[in-house]
Amino acid sequence: MGLQVTDIQSRIARALLENVPADAKITRVDFEGPYLVLYTENIKAVTGEEGLAAKIAKAARRKVIIRPAESIRLPVEKAKEFLLKNIPSDVGLQEIYFDELRGEVHIYALKLGQLIGRGGMNLWMLMNEIRWKIIPHRAPAMKSDVFRVVSEHIISSTKEHVKTLMEIGQRLNRMRLYQDEYIRIVPLGGFGEVGRSSILIETPNSKVLLDAGAKPGAKTLYDEYPAFHIDGLNIEDLDAIVISHAHFDHTAALPYLFKYGYRGPVYMTEPTLHLTYLIIKDYLDVALKEGRPLPYTMNDVRTMMQHVITIDYEEVVDIAPDIKLTLYNAGHILGSSSVHLHIGEGLHNIVYSGDFKFANTRLLNKAFNNFKRVETLIIESTYGAPTDVMPTVEETEETLIKIVKDTLERGGKVLMPMLSVGRAQEVMLALYEAIENNKIPKIPIYVEGMILESTALHTAFLDELSWDIKNKVFKEGVIPFKSDYFYMLHEKIDRSEIVEGSPCIIIAPSGMLTGGPALEYLRLLANDEKSTVVFTSYQVSGTLGRRLKDGIREVMLPDEKGVERLVTIKMDIQSVEGFSGHSDRKQLLNYIRTMPQKPRLILVNHGEYSKSVQLANAIEKMFNIRAIAPNMLEAIKVH
Repeated sequence: MGLQVTDIQSRIARALLENVPADAKITRVDFEGPYLVLYTENIKAVTGEEGLAAKIAKAARRKVIIRPAESIRLPVEKAKEFLLKNIPSDVGLQEIYFDELRGEVHIYALKLGQLIGRGGMNLWMLMNEIRWKIIPHRAPAMKSDVFRVVSEHIISSTKEHVKTLMEIGQRLNRMRLYQDEYIRIVPLGGFGEVGRSSILIETPNSKVLLDAGAKPGAKTLYDEYPAFHIDGLNIEDLDAIVISHAHFDHTAALPYLFKYGYRGPVYMTEPTLHLTYLIIKDYLDVALKEGRPLPYTMNDVRTMMQHVITIDYEEVVDIAPDIKLTLYNAGHILGSSSVHLHIGEGLHNIVYSGDFKFANTRLLNKAFNNFKRVETLIIESTYGAPTDVMPTVEETEETLIKIVKDTLERGGKVLMPMLSVGRAQEVMLALYEAIENNKIPKIPIYVEGMILESTALHTAFLDELSWDIKNKVFKEGVIPFKSDYFYMLHEKIDRSEIVEGSPCIIIAPSGMLTGGPALEYLRLLANDEKSTVVFTSYQVSGTLGRRLKDGIREVMLPDEKGVERLVTIKMDIQSVEGFSGHSDRKQLLNYIRTMPQKPRLILVNHGEYSKSVQLANAIEKMFNIRAIAPNMLEAIKVH
């Protein structure tokens, strides 16, 4: 089979020798990143009908991918012709891409269930005929340039991506050099603050980075980015980077690492890949527009994407010689993850909560916390103070409805500066239900900016959303985001016409008023005492949103020519905290209380320092668990 046992761990060699039957007709074995890839002339091994992949994976303790050898595949033109004739007409077929290097054909359709068929029967039939491996994808139900660009980049850079994965696979399967055992956690950002989240996990054999974010509102690159400059951190020596979710404060420094030489893997969920591209591209576009120096270029972003390995929730992958990774739903935004690291052979388990919501929302199911083993937990504390108790979902929505009704009754407009990913969609669902139930009148709800793309991406990953949304989509055939209640402003518009028009709701980025369309709407509406600004997400210290929330009413805003001018804000300023994708104090403690196994150590991060300390103190008092709020660069030895 061309397999060199010396290149892999002995257990994988044994798994292949003992579990691959002769009739499997394996022609080639490769390592692609954390995956063991087999090419075969037996199409039934590819379709999964014989269960070969699962059998080998169990023995090898490594995910196995089986693909068809080139010798058995139908020519591309004939295969495409067969697919076009035999794919059911009601699937909403959008695109078909052939990956000739891997022997895979990617099919994008609006109705994935009809494409796959019950028990996968439709795919089996198609694969048996064309003898290619079919990878089905749900196409977005709304226009999405980002989905198209990311998908096309993945297809067009297949050769480079496979080469990268092969190199990663070789490095991943190297021998462990050191047998002594220690584990250090080094905070590089996001401790005692909200922003630039990044954590270094170090063992004698491995270095793994968790998140690589930037800090909104920072004045210098030194304050904006994590402390990648510390002694002993050579980014070229990192084994892997794991991204918990796509928000700016967890991803925006990622291409910066590629600019300066990192060429290892980046692990994240598939929705996170698309949203990360969206957020980072917007970051660069805004910097370019404002004349600020770019920390990196789109070439660095494309290099980053070439090294991304997307994994599903609860999929176990090796990311270093002594570290296994599993991602779990964090309930924060689409694709958000809590990160579980299993270090050594049962040596130590670290869970990094990331940003998480331990409660069901209209958009997402609550965060997973049913970890069987956790020795060290790193938990966020955005709302960790004793006073940080949020109202229920019902109370939150009633508060928003009252603000909207009061504003409309006095002839004003509601401006909602919004985080484009997560909060915007949550609020859109709440407004949709309010209009459906006649709680607010049917008025125009204008949606624009990056929120349009983010919302479209949500329709491409409907399976990741809450049970309520899935029931509405798959049983009732209704996608609320496509409702005619929402006016999606794709084209460049004169915002003054909306401001001078009839009462309405305006949902626009950015959520902290650090840039974006919301700033122009704020300037245009600033003198209107009848109108209201409604914040629905956390406002980081130093941002314009935080200053307005704290009562400051004279602020500097760019005029139509971009010149900063002093403006007095006469609008009503309101905040509705319950829409946050973060857990409040009660949910944070309940997350720990309901874990099946309590950690021995809890590190508190992602919060103002006082809130982190207050949460750590409460944890120690309530659960008798050692809990600390480390300072930046305060290395913690956990084993």
